[in-house]
Amino acid sequence: MLPHQDWNRVQFTGPVGKAKKGEKAVQDAHRKGVEVETVRKHGATNANRGPAVNMKKLADETDVIPVAELPHEFRMAMQKARVAANLSQADLAKRINEKQSVVNDYENGRAVPNPQVIVKIERALNCRLPRPPKEKKLKQNEDM
Repeated sequence: MLPHQDWNRVQFTGPVGKAKKGEKAVQDAHRKGVEVETVRKHGATNANRGPAVNMKKLADETDVIPVAELPHEFRMAMQKARVAANLSQADLAKRINEKQSVVNDYENGRAVPNPQVIVKIERALNCRLPRPPKEKKLKQNEDM
């Protein structure tokens, strides 16, 4: 036997499992003479107000940012060029080193235009595709 190890049995006293919550459990603990620790949660919602108030506040503060979309001309030109090159979406995806879902999203207009991906598609199809219009930057008044 190793002298630094303790092989004696250990017995735990007290409740085992989850701590009880509620006013009655606290009163029972006080009667038994057990020390009770109470913690107040900061920032918790009131039962009468509910979380709906916080969700409304968050919804009011959140701005919706418009996302650039691919024009119909781009989608049709890409699809026609792919069919003319006799490529499937999977074949085109392999050539441009992207997933097939990316090619599918570009043809269906769900993708956010990425100039790097568009250049890869143009090189793979050996054609020039119509570019999506650039976003116009709003000039802000400097008097503010």
